[in-house]
Amino acid sequence: MAKMFKHLFLIRWAMIVMGLSMAQPAWSDGDIVRLMSETDTRILDEFEARRAAALARVHQAVDSAATAALDQLVSAQTLPFDDGYDPSGDWRCRYLKLGDDPALVVYDWFSCRIFDDGAGWVIWKTTGSQRSMGRLYRLTAERLLYLGALHYAGEPPLWFGQDPARNQLAVLTRLHDGRLRLEFPAPALESDFDILEFAP
Repeated sequence: MAKMFKHLFLIRWAMIVMGLSMAQPAWSDGDIVRLMSETDTRILDEFEARRAAALARVHQAVDSAATAALDQLVSAQTLPFDDGYDPSGDWRCRYLKLGDDPALVVYDWFSCRIFDDGAGWVIWKTTGSQRSMGRLYRLTAERLLYLGALHYAGEPPLWFGQDPARNQLAVLTRLHDGRLRLEFPAPALESDFDILEFAP
């Protein structure tokens, strides 16, 4: 009898654990430290400073429409990811590139997709000449870490680490109006700081 009760207890406990794990958001929980280089870690530590410097330089831009779009994006109220939110689906997405000449460029809209591949949420920019794909990891309740890789139209997607020259690191935040904001503190091409805006 004692063995039977013990067996029933273990089954119930397993069901509780499974229920909790299924209720959690689908970000990946892999060993981020193993994936990231010392340079990646330093860039992430410098995220706020790099962001502030890029925004300060952009205010010298003369394109009022572009600066208005940027201000509206970076000043938006943020929401947590811990409340069962699921971003899966097809999105419109566009890059805002900061820090080159001109100081700010707002690109046209492209297509992006967010999906759960069983190991966690994946972001995939599916159109345009420059594309990317990567996985999301939890930083805080309101910030997820994106580790991805650049690929070009006509090439198969890459994962972070497959070609270090193509690696991308960014921080994702959820905005109160249904959008998402993915910020790249050290883009490899064309700019000093990139923001990929997601709109439903």
